[in-house]
Amino acid sequence: MSYFGSIVTGFRSLLTGLGITGREIGTKSVTLQYPHEEPELSESFRSVIQLVRFEETGSHDCIACMQCVKICPSDCIRIEGGKLDGIKKMRAWEFEIDFALCSLCGLCLDTCPTETLEWSNHYDDAGQERQWVYDLIAPHTTFEEQFRANAREKDAREAAEKAAKKEAAAKAKAEKAAREAAEAADKPDESEAGPGGDG
Repeated sequence: MSYFGSIVTGFRSLLTGLGITGREIGTKSVTLQYPHEEPELSESFRSVIQLVRFEETGSHDCIACMQCVKICPSDCIRIEGGKLDGIKKMRAWEFEIDFALCSLCGLCLDTCPTETLEWSNHYDDAGQERQWVYDLIAPHTTFEEQFRANAREKDAREAAEKAAKKEAAAKAKAEKAAREAAEAADKPDESEAGPGGDG
């Protein structure tokens, strides 16, 4: 009986499997033929951070304030930066993150004052060694010289406009003072007038 019972159980299991296959055969596949097909990533997908490229400047806006370095619990971010000749804002020229240590907590994005950090959509990185240091400045090096030239030109123009406004304000103030002095000189001195009264 155990022999025939095993046959019946196996046949019943086969029919169950065929039934499930028949029901699902017409539905959309949940698997992808990777790497020939790319996945559709959700908006909440998190991978290693990257620097945002702003359209108005053509580059990132990292000012090397070190806020992300200070708040990172994994101590996986290293930044080098400072002042550049002719540019008012600080500028980062090195920005590295060790993704092997990163916990994807997002604190660096929350604390960034210029909002120049965002999640990347890297999903297929692979390697044979534990070496996952990303250079976030590298994608922006092509545009760096043009950015610096534009920034210097903009800052010089703003400085000239500020100086012109300051000079115009000083001139207007001097003219007002001269006008008030002239009006005061033309006005008769009441203290020199004779005493009045009936008599």
